[in-house]
Amino acid sequence: MDERHEPMEQAQASEPVAEAVAEPVPVASEVATPEEVQPPPLGPADEVEALRQEIEHLKQLSEEYLDQARRARAEFLNYKRRVEQELEEFKHLAHMELIAKLLPVLDDFHLAIAHLPPDVADSPWVQGLLLIERKLWSVLEAEGVQPIEAVSKPFSPEEHEAVAVSGEGPHHVVVEEIRRGYRLRGRVLRPALVRVERRASPPETPGETMTDGKRGEE
Repeated sequence: MDERHEPMEQAQASEPVAEAVAEPVPVASEVATPEEVQPPPLGPADEVEALRQEIEHLKQLSEEYLDQARRARAEFLNYKRRVEQELEEFKHLAHMELIAKLLPVLDDFHLAIAHLPPDVADSPWVQGLLLIERKLWSVLEAEGVQPIEAVSKPFSPEEHEAVAVSGEGPHHVVVEEIRRGYRLRGRVLRPALVRVERRASPPETPGETMTDGKRGEE
């Protein structure tokens, strides 16, 4: 029995014994004190400088925020102005289309009145027709519609549409109005259909004619 336990004891004796590792003991000179960990207290001059830097930083932030607010407000105002302008243009175009559709009705009234027989001009029916024409024109005039002057005026491609041209000369003068043209608040709503005559001299304006008459009297 002793012989069987002997190899085991020899094996245990041959294994090295692990030595206990000792923990390092801090040296008093290597340990940081709380005073060394925390920064030293600021003096009055340092506190003032720190406050000044903080104020400058806050001032820069406030200026940036104010600049952003101003830009946002300007963009919003531009957007609002653009939307209002587009809405106004849309209303104006719709207004022009409606009035342009009424102009042929006004043309029919003018043709009917121009070809009235003299014997029926004083009849109540004709007077009622004239009253309707005046009411229609008063409505259009209140909306800003104005007739375009054509006869005896220099030909203007923006206001006149020539259907016939005669004569020779460098000056184009309107001699007949076939269909009346109209403006709507300063813009040409429909050009006038006219007959044009070429002349050697330009048409005289009323001011020039009056001046020439006064000079002749002198």
